[in-house]
Amino acid sequence: MVLPSLIGAFHLILATQIVAFALVAVSLQLLWGRAGQLSFGQAAFFGIGAYAYGYVSSRDSAGGWLAICVAVLIPSAIALLMGYFLFFGGVRGAYFSIVTLAFVLITYQVAISWQSVTGGDSGLTGINGLILQFGAFKLDFSTGQGPYYGALIFLLLGLIIATLVRFSSFGLVLEAIREDENRAKFLGYNTSLYLTGVLTLSAALAGLAGGAYASVSLIAAPDMVGSLLSIEILTWVAIGGRNHIAGALIGTAFMRILNDQASTLLQSSWPLVVGLVFVAVVLFFPAGIIGAFTNLRRRLTTYATKREAR
Repeated sequence: MVLPSLIGAFHLILATQIVAFALVAVSLQLLWGRAGQLSFGQAAFFGIGAYAYGYVSSRDSAGGWLAICVAVLIPSAIALLMGYFLFFGGVRGAYFSIVTLAFVLITYQVAISWQSVTGGDSGLTGINGLILQFGAFKLDFSTGQGPYYGALIFLLLGLIIATLVRFSSFGLVLEAIREDENRAKFLGYNTSLYLTGVLTLSAALAGLAGGAYASVSLIAAPDMVGSLLSIEILTWVAIGGRNHIAGALIGTAFMRILNDQASTLLQSSWPLVVGLVFVAVVLFFPAGIIGAFTNLRRRLTTYATKREAR
């Protein structure tokens, strides 16, 4: 909470972007880590949320409740339709991943072609910052340190939702589906309904993240719905540890800071370094950073127990 007062303006922008991106990583962790459904579509939901927020806020005096609600509702509605046709149609695993990748490519093409709404290649500009009205009381997140705190509030909301899902019966059923969907069906659960629900919730959080990011950057561009961002989101969750909510946060912060430092120091060769780091983490720490620390703690505990037994 005191971070903005300790860092400069440039690093405050980076921290705000990390907070917004962390929310979309949490949304993927909910779908991939909790339900076992690998999606390449999070960037599409993120970008749709950004465009929705931008379109509404650019036609209003500020980005308020309406802009944020639209940024959440449109991706949710699209995900609900996708879940109905895919999951109830028996699409799972690699086929689901391929369809979500195709969805990203289609969304990217729409963002470029629909110039009257999206601004085409140049993106959507004229977006207003976030100002939330509570009757006579107004919270202005559009200037100074406001964008950081606005994005942080949305991230905390996403973390609360993800945590509630984890410890709820809904989350337990999702874990059962991840481990053995056929057994979950045998126990009487409508697995397609549960998967559609978690996809819709995941898209809602991704759309919220997109709206938060647009309120900070004040632009919605085609690269926000591109396949490159989708792959980046996957790497954040994989590196942090897809089975842990904290893994999404750690992976996002680690990779975004690494990207920033590598691009500054190495200029043209920085993508190679980032790629090598990702490969190294996947090879040597397949459970991610959180998983590596968990395994290390378990081994140290076992070693200490054995020494005490002697």
